[in-house]
Amino acid sequence: MAEAEHRILIVDDEAVIRKLLARILDRAGYQIVEAVDGLDAIEKLHQNPALRLVVSDLRMPNCGGLELVRRAINEFRRDFEFILLTGDGDKSDAIGALRLGVREFLDKPVDRADFETAVTQAQERLRERDLESERIRKLELDNVSQSKTLDDITRKLGGAEQEMVDRLSLISQYRDIETAEHCVRVGLYSQLLAEMYGLDTQTQRTIRLAGILHDIGKVGVPDEVLLKEGPLTDSEFEVMKRHTEIGFAMLNSSNNPVLEQAAIIARNHHEKWEGTGYCVGLSGEEIPVIARIVSIADVYDALRSSRRYKPPFSHLEAVDIITRGDGRTAPGMFDPTLLGLFAEHHSRFESIFDGMPDQLV
Repeated sequence: MAEAEHRILIVDDEAVIRKLLARILDRAGYQIVEAVDGLDAIEKLHQNPALRLVVSDLRMPNCGGLELVRRAINEFRRDFEFILLTGDGDKSDAIGALRLGVREFLDKPVDRADFETAVTQAQERLRERDLESERIRKLELDNVSQSKTLDDITRKLGGAEQEMVDRLSLISQYRDIETAEHCVRVGLYSQLLAEMYGLDTQTQRTIRLAGILHDIGKVGVPDEVLLKEGPLTDSEFEVMKRHTEIGFAMLNSSNNPVLEQAAIIARNHHEKWEGTGYCVGLSGEEIPVIARIVSIADVYDALRSSRRYKPPFSHLEAVDIITRGDGRTAPGMFDPTLLGLFAEHHSRFESIFDGMPDQLV
């Protein structure tokens, strides 16, 4: 176990509880950092960049466990695991914590065996995500995920990729269209889903490249619609929907086979499995599989990303919205086979997102 994996932050306003939990973990070989409330915990996290596993009481003065989780997620570019200790009156707060991505809850008084198991499982989840992030970094080391600007991407790619980056550069000339990182992440998620779905290696590569350009048609949407702060009216939404046809027209003129696939994606990635999408209203397997794949990838990244009309959702919130629905998004929108693959392997999507955050380009 690496040194960083030995360190655990215990947060509780009762000294006797802190000492009890620390004693259990000390015997298991962990290094313990203690905090008396959420404010103290935030300070300890600033002082100890290696701390990623936090065991916290839910109810504390000054700053409770729920606020601690929220602040830690917002203030630190760090992958956390939280174990929250709950009492009988904490169930509503526990639901709020679930929405923030907390996976482990233990009732007080804490059972030693349950506590040790929860810590072991949390450490294993951190380790698995680290391995997946490292795998993604290695795969993309000489590719777009390590590029800091579009110029860097251009220098590294050639052929079909070069032509796509030229078109992606066109998008960057228009303000407030989704970042280059969003576009590239959608390509990476799509490649991952294509692999899981059993598509051949060449198709996996093609969908990664073609998926980058899924929203290129937004360059043709007027600023008063594209940049609107609030919700769109029905007539404005009809204008926004045209980006699928605009993107198809832009890409379909190329003889490049990758761009031909990108044109299909641009036109069809807003079609829905149950037939209520646009621009044609296709349903089921009428929708090209590459567009069905990009549809899930695009929705996941859009949920995770900050937009002028919404804050970013946590990974587990995004998974819950896609797999269970929220009134706007529903599981019936997606190919059920692809949805099942996403639900089973969603942590791999999280690793891609965390490994390639948005940057200014």
